[in-house]
Amino acid sequence: MDKAKENIGLALGSGSSRGWAHIGIIKELAKTGIEPDIICGCSIGSIVGASHAAGNLEALETWVRSLSKRTVTRFFELNLSLNGFVNAERFHAFLDACVCDEAIQIGQLPKTFAAVSTDLKTGREVWFTEGLTLDAVRASISLPGLFPPVRHQGSWLVDGGLVNPVPVSICRALGADIVIAVNLNGDILGKHQRKKPVRSHQRIKVAPRYFKWVAQSLVLHQSGRPSQ
Repeated sequence: MDKAKENIGLALGSGSSRGWAHIGIIKELAKTGIEPDIICGCSIGSIVGASHAAGNLEALETWVRSLSKRTVTRFFELNLSLNGFVNAERFHAFLDACVCDEAIQIGQLPKTFAAVSTDLKTGREVWFTEGLTLDAVRASISLPGLFPPVRHQGSWLVDGGLVNPVPVSICRALGADIVIAVNLNGDILGKHQRKKPVRSHQRIKVAPRYFKWVAQSLVLHQSGRPSQ
């Protein structure tokens, strides 16, 4: 096969705020002349991936570098309903400014893009390869507790990290010959932390940690490594 004609895929994994590291990885790849033809993202990876596919990565980086404790806390609100703790209006405004316009379809993006989400009822992964770009991103990043589930074609969808935290499989399915996978849960081969009793006021802090453990187990399973 002619190396010059091989399609390069970039699989950007889930990982909460660590996901902003994807921006630096994309920039470093560009410095070496590597520009992906296909970008697939999961959770935070879908935000960075869609932004890059739309040509707005610089705007996203500028926004991330401007973050402070004050700007971050403005995204959250006390909400005892099932709508999550993130202010939806502010989050949607962020996506519109740093990813792409609300009306942009996935097929209209300059690069091939896809995102993965999880069907809350069946537990199966749902691939977004068409439709509105920001709908795909919102479904992929709907981490239970922070965001409400997203209604799509009769199903309720949540964060894709529950089923496919590093979406290499989607890159392959879309025609990638080579896939660069970015796994943000890189400590999966390290020692387990000693488990401590969880107090009631710590549950909100601990929830993302359990989600991370689920993602790590899935990465191990997909890579063929035994869990330790």
